[in-house]
Amino acid sequence: MVPIDHAKSWMKEKLVQGIAAAKKNKLKATAGLLVVSLFATGSALASHYYNANTSTLYQVVVDGKKLGFVDDPELVKHFIAQKITQEKHQLGTENVQLVNRVEYAEEETSRGKADNQEVLAALQKNIELKVAAQAVIVDGQVVGYADRKETIDSVMNEILGQYGPLPVANDKKQTVKMASVPEETKKPLYSEQVKFKEDVEVQNASVDASKVLTKDELKKLLVKGSLEEVKHTVKEGDCLTCIAAQYDITTEDIYRSNPGITEDTLLQLGDQITVTAYQPKVTVQTVIEKQVEEPIDYPIQTEANEDLYRGEMKVIQQGKEGLKQVTYKVIKENGLVSEKTVLDKKVLREAIPKIVERGTKVKPDRGDGSFAWPTYGGRITSNYGSRWGRMHKGLDIAGVSNKTIKAADNGKVKLAGWNGNYGNCVIIDHGNGYQTVYGHLSSISVSVGDTVEKGEKIGVMGSTGDSTGTHLHFEIKQNGKITNPIKFLRG
Repeated sequence: MVPIDHAKSWMKEKLVQGIAAAKKNKLKATAGLLVVSLFATGSALASHYYNANTSTLYQVVVDGKKLGFVDDPELVKHFIAQKITQEKHQLGTENVQLVNRVEYAEEETSRGKADNQEVLAALQKNIELKVAAQAVIVDGQVVGYADRKETIDSVMNEILGQYGPLPVANDKKQTVKMASVPEETKKPLYSEQVKFKEDVEVQNASVDASKVLTKDELKKLLVKGSLEEVKHTVKEGDCLTCIAAQYDITTEDIYRSNPGITEDTLLQLGDQITVTAYQPKVTVQTVIEKQVEEPIDYPIQTEANEDLYRGEMKVIQQGKEGLKQVTYKVIKENGLVSEKTVLDKKVLREAIPKIVERGTKVKPDRGDGSFAWPTYGGRITSNYGSRWGRMHKGLDIAGVSNKTIKAADNGKVKLAGWNGNYGNCVIIDHGNGYQTVYGHLSSISVSVGDTVEKGEKIGVMGSTGDSTGTHLHFEIKQNGKITNPIKFLRG
């Protein structure tokens, strides 16, 4: 406001000047009239002075902060509109908005002129432009921003689609369920529900443009996550390389985060290991209920048979698998099974047991002193005694169609393998001072330590070692001395 005292001083000065002039011209009556005239016109003069020295200005206030005076609010409005237009052009979006509260206070003032340029410079520093965006909120925490809800929905569907059928409708937890329910049973043979384990919401937000993510950036953030420090509890089967693989890091990363742990450290169950790794922001949980048919293993029933030797077995009844119908609930997290439970089980066909008889009879390892013919027939091609200038220690038997070689008496195998000139050879100790020797076999059917019964197969006739043709070289030793087998053989 213009001070009224200025106007009064001006009037007083003019009045004094008028009286002085009247006295000089001896016009006292005129002076009196002049005084009255001046007082009559004082108010008009003051009003003229006030109007000549005041103007209407506008105080610009941003969020309660006074920035200065402008002569026209349109100047500020135009400046802000230009800034918004520039930001829209730079960001390529129409979602830019002013977040400040801008007010204008009209004032009549004699301060002279407005601070237009200073106010615009202050506006440049004090106004804040943000983008209207959509916030992705996971379990109550904002994890990222996108330009619009459609972008978020598309990302969510793509993430879910990696682990199951794409949703047909969206809700805040992005779930979909597909089920087949037979009319006759009213029970689904297969159902699948794909959802986020976490509570996922979308809300309106205003943020700096730099915080708004593209579709690919948002998907990467949700799936891969950000680097976070977590504690891994050592469980059975863990090793440093296993733990590193689980978190997609290296063992060197573990060493850096855990001073004192080296490649030679022996992990203990329950140990806490610090792991800095990317932690996904969302977990895709797939819940599957499925009904399948599975075989039932047949049981094996064993019965004793005293007519069979130990180690021998006889199948009395062949087993047959049964069939069962099982309904499972399987929970997967990011494609890996985290839980599997049986909801229902029904036997469709009982299994038929396999019945087996096992021998209990102990095979004698001591001979009775009488020796059976060791082959199926055949003839002696060379006798015991002197031959070609040297001693022939046993009998040579050949000319058989069935080349099976049999134990001449009960006993225990002392040797079963290569034996110099004898080639493939079996020696049986009969436990009564006698031993029998079987040479030149093409193959051996027993092992050292086996107990064999008289007449049991021990090998096949051949021509290994120092031999001129297929035959069996057979010896009998009594108390370590070579004897003529003919004296002991029967049949």
